[in-house]
Amino acid sequence: MQLKDLSTATTAMPPRPLVRERAGVNPVDALFKGGVLILALAILGLFIHMNYDLIRVAWPSIEQFGWRFIVSGNWDPVAGDFGALPFIYGTLVSSLMAIVLAVPLSLGVAVFLVELAPAWLRQPVSTLIELLAAIPSVVLGLWGIFVF
Repeated sequence: MQLKDLSTATTAMPPRPLVRERAGVNPVDALFKGGVLILALAILGLFIHMNYDLIRVAWPSIEQFGWRFIVSGNWDPVAGDFGALPFIYGTLVSSLMAIVLAVPLSLGVAVFLVELAPAWLRQPVSTLIELLAAIPSVVLGLWGIFVF
């Protein structure tokens, strides 16, 4: 059996395009696109306004204490010497500790539920995890303080 040369063969119909061409613009699509553009610009405007307001309100403090407020560790209200470094450091360390504890635990539970858990256990545990996710972390933190 011989193979035919397909490069010289002609077809009766041209190949169909993968996407169908539309005659005009759908008004619902145009309305959706405009609405999304307006919402995106509103988010950008809100971001700019929040930063402006933050700088405007904080400017008297920056003028009085300077940028050393960020790197100073002193906190003496009587002398008027304030520094935020211990608070910033504490926030970063506690956040890092939370991430170090939470990421392996959450990944382990996710892998267990998807790969190892039997069907009778998967649904109730998934429901309990979703209920825990619905409780604000501040409430869980206050509960933890009261228990411990």
